[in-house]
Amino acid sequence: MPPHETYATGRRHDMQPQFRTQNIASTGGFLSVDECADVIRAMAQAPREPAQIMRAGESILDESLRLCFDHHFPEDFKRRIGERMASYFVDHRAEFDSDADYLYGPYFMSYEKGSYFRAHRDVANHKDDPPRLAAHRWSLLLYLNGRDGSEALPTFDGGALTVYETDPGLRDRRVVVVPEPGMLLLFRSSLMHEVAAVRDGTRYAVAGWMSSADSPALGGPR
Repeated sequence: MPPHETYATGRRHDMQPQFRTQNIASTGGFLSVDECADVIRAMAQAPREPAQIMRAGESILDESLRLCFDHHFPEDFKRRIGERMASYFVDHRAEFDSDADYLYGPYFMSYEKGSYFRAHRDVANHKDDPPRLAAHRWSLLLYLNGRDGSEALPTFDGGALTVYETDPGLRDRRVVVVPEPGMLLLFRSSLMHEVAAVRDGTRYAVAGWMSSADSPALGGPR
């Protein structure tokens, strides 16, 4: 069976998002271990290149800020998993207090030993940044492996995600997320966040960003 067919039909939208704060939620088991292993195998065979960042409207390579790889797939492969991520958000968007219904992505990323992503936001930071960045509302991260694994999955150490909340009522505004296989994490794209350095192994994840298809930034009505 081709790798992309194993997760094309799986819908686990009945799983309720668990809110860690009002702006950060997660759901475990969005993908099964076998589905995660399938995508990781596909990533290992796919072309890859060092991941870039957006600075003043230009995509550049800056390994002082981001050190990891982007893996490239045909649109059909990306669409299958992207639609599943987007559909979950749309099915629960009342809980996310959002009208977002369009996923930009997905992107497939690997972090090898020593890789990291310094603190950043998933929204426009400069007047010359692409309009789509201004349209980002929620960021979605789908983790494919973690620190604990099985024979089916590689493991890694380090690589935790820290999201910095803005709610002044929180005692600790740092929300640390330790990746688990199949976990879907969702947080507002305006929140600062960073990936700690991977100490051993390789960390695999899929990212996408929810926006409104009617947003003028995406060519919708003005």
